Amino acid sequence: MRKAKTALCLIPATGLTFHAFNPNFLSSSSDSFPNFPEKLRAPIHGVNRSSRAIATIAFTAIDYKFTLHGLSVDSDEYRQKLSEVHRRSATRIWKLCEVNRGFYVKAGQFVAALRQVPKEYSLTLSSLQDQAVPHFKAIKEVLIRNLGPELSDIFLSLDEHPIAAASIAQVHRGVLKGHQEVAIKVQYPGLEQQMKIDTTTMYFLSKSLAWFFPEYRFEWLVSEFVQSISRELDSEENNGFRLFNCSTDFIQEARNSETTTNNFANNKWVKVPRVFWDLTTHQVLRMEFCTGQRVDDVEYLKERRIHPMKVGFQ
Repeated sequence: MRKAKTALCLIPATGLTFHAFNPNFLSSSSDSFPNFPEKLRAPIHGVNRSSRAIATIAFTAIDYKFTLHGLSVDSDEYRQKLSEVHRRSATRIWKLCEVNRGFYVKAGQFVAALRQVPKEYSLTLSSLQDQAVPHFKAIKEVLIRNLGPELSDIFLSLDEHPIAAASIAQVHRGVLKGHQEVAIKVQYPGLEQQMKIDTTTMYFLSKSLAWFFPEYRFEWLVSEFVQSISRELDSEENNGFRLFNCSTDFIQEARNSETTTNNFANNKWVKVPRVFWDLTTHQVLRMEFCTGQRVDDVEYLKERRIHPMKVGFQ
């Protein structure tokens, strides 16, 4: 048993050693290796991201262990120290999510929304925002793989600057040959492999923490997050992990959109953009472009004398 623990300790140590010559590793860009082919770039990024995560969680676990060591759980000092280490750890994890981005940002947002986590985590992680828009060249490559090499045969114009961006995809405004204005949602390249690497790393970290520190058990948290993100991405069961099926994710989203359209067919308050199936694939979703405002933009509603409560009931 002692040998097994020693062997497992080498893994976090490897994560620390990987960045030993770069003390600012949490400020390093995850968009390095731009000249590498996509098939090589994704695994390298995966190792880099996993190394950061292992190092961050190792530091955090040690911080908790040593900060609270020897203190009575009923004492004021314990409660004060616990709040301080919560705050430090939340900041450390926030920085990790900001640098690793993608599913780490989604994981941080997921944790921030949970009522079970300490308020220090909720307050810190709630400031995480979806960001990091890839260069249009990478998005164009996804479009060409899915729609064909001659995009000019499809679009009169396609704005290179996204009108919306999130952790898994971004949206571009375009005009088709028939002068139809559309919104094109494009999935980021390498998403499936990134998802598998990131969730595997999260599972590994949660199980390692539970083994070394039985009082800290986070497997349920990782399972809840993976199930949540999998539902969002049309999941399938794979080796016991809930992973999304990249062959049907945007197709399923398009189906869900049409279901929503049918459900609100008799409601004049709701407008759901029409799906154009001829240019919709597992990585690209084409929909009618509609102008509007977020339904939770209370100031916008008040400016137009629309009562928020009425909108909620409608």
